[in-house]
Amino acid sequence: MSGIEEKLVRSLAARAEAGQVEVGELARRAVRRAGRMRARRRAAGVAAAVALIVVGALGVHAMLPQRKDTTMPVALGVPSALSRPEGIGGDPALLHLDLDLKAFDDVGVVDWVSGEDREAVSVYGQDHELVAAVYVAPSAVDLRRGLRALSSAAVDVTVDGRPGRADTFDPGNGQRFTDLRWEPVDGIFVAVWARDLAAAQRVYGAVRLDRVQRCVTPMRLSALPAGARWVECQTAIKVKQARAGGEWAWSGLVVAQADAERVRLWAAEPAAADGARFAPDRVVAGRSAQWLTDGMRGLWVPEFGPVSLYVLEETAFHADLLSEEEAAWYVEHLQVYDDLTNPDAWPTSATR
Repeated sequence: MSGIEEKLVRSLAARAEAGQVEVGELARRAVRRAGRMRARRRAAGVAAAVALIVVGALGVHAMLPQRKDTTMPVALGVPSALSRPEGIGGDPALLHLDLDLKAFDDVGVVDWVSGEDREAVSVYGQDHELVAAVYVAPSAVDLRRGLRALSSAAVDVTVDGRPGRADTFDPGNGQRFTDLRWEPVDGIFVAVWARDLAAAQRVYGAVRLDRVQRCVTPMRLSALPAGARWVECQTAIKVKQARAGGEWAWSGLVVAQADAERVRLWAAEPAAADGARFAPDRVVAGRSAQWLTDGMRGLWVPEFGPVSLYVLEETAFHADLLSEEEAAWYVEHLQVYDDLTNPDAWPTSATR
């Protein structure tokens, strides 16, 4: 399994979207590898490889204020979740929550997701294990969609005078986590995963629903298939010890096609070991690629400029739902921003 596959397994498992994914040590290796950003950008080789990926080709970029305590760019002038709960999950380019990272003793990677009717953030420690995850949605139905079902052992709890439900489960790393769900504010439904009930409440205390951030990635599609929609943005940032800014770890885009099929474009740092695994069987958009059907299934382009790229069906395990021609179309229409160090300069939209 390639490095980029391991990263995707880790992300999907933490978000409870792929119950069939086996994690454990495989997942831990994924975050370790994601954390090793290259200090050297392979200056000469990469410069030649990315010559075609020019800044001007990406259109309008994020002309945004400097981040302060946030890990993603601030979205000024956008109503917050507190003032307009129905905005949550309404635009994949926006995150209607932020997280006070100073509240955590151990932060390695922060993974942000803005999807249809739900937004989320997952925190991983320096030891590469999941520390906590927070999901917000504008309704209880939207919150349940895509999350694990509460077990029969779930119990009623009260959180700051409001009723909720608490359950325990293993998120895939061999540890027990609490899954706390309730409506802390009218019209905002939340799930928090943490080591225990007290920790879950502390994690929620670090959530900022009065802030809005931009969900940006270093990727942009120059076009979409007829009738298709961009429905999800994901970017993970490796947080520095000082908690100010950070380094890119991975990003993803999900497109809902007119035929109801969902396609995920997933990018991460190329790993040295990937070269030995790569067996190119085609050239797509001038780049060597491989169609994989063992394990992760889809089109793999290990050197798409500064990133390693996968194009696959949303959950990564149904190759029959995505044709080789469809995957190639997305590669042909994808542009990648060469500077992976500055989210403030990335495109404000993945499709415009």
